[in-house]
Amino acid sequence: MAYTPPALSDFRARYPAFASVADATVTYWLTDALRYVDESWMEADYAPAIMAAAAHAMALAGFLSGPASLAVDGVTSFKSGSFSASIDASVAQSASSGGWGATRYGREFQQLQRRNFAGPRLIRGTC
Repeated sequence: MAYTPPALSDFRARYPAFASVADATVTYWLTDALRYVDESWMEADYAPAIMAAAAHAMALAGFLSGPASLAVDGVTSFKSGSFSASIDASVAQSASSGGWGATRYGREFQQLQRRNFAGPRLIRGTC
């Protein structure tokens, strides 16, 4: 099989939170994500990594709105009247650090990236 970039329909199926984002915008960010993913990736991770990178960039750029933008990982409590929310400290720290850790999509990208480029593993012990 050849490396095939994901189609718009693939992205929409994987990330329904971006359903309200214009097709041209999603297509732009899918193309932009090709800067981070090339054919050195495992073929099975190629399209998912492109989609995760595009979703991450769009989330950082503010393309999520309404209830989708409130779907934050690590919410430990939520109140509606006079709004109140509590977020797990480790998730807040990860999000505030920027980079790929700032969104769940970026963390998904990082996981795929580690699977493809983890490097050697050293095992220490006695024989």
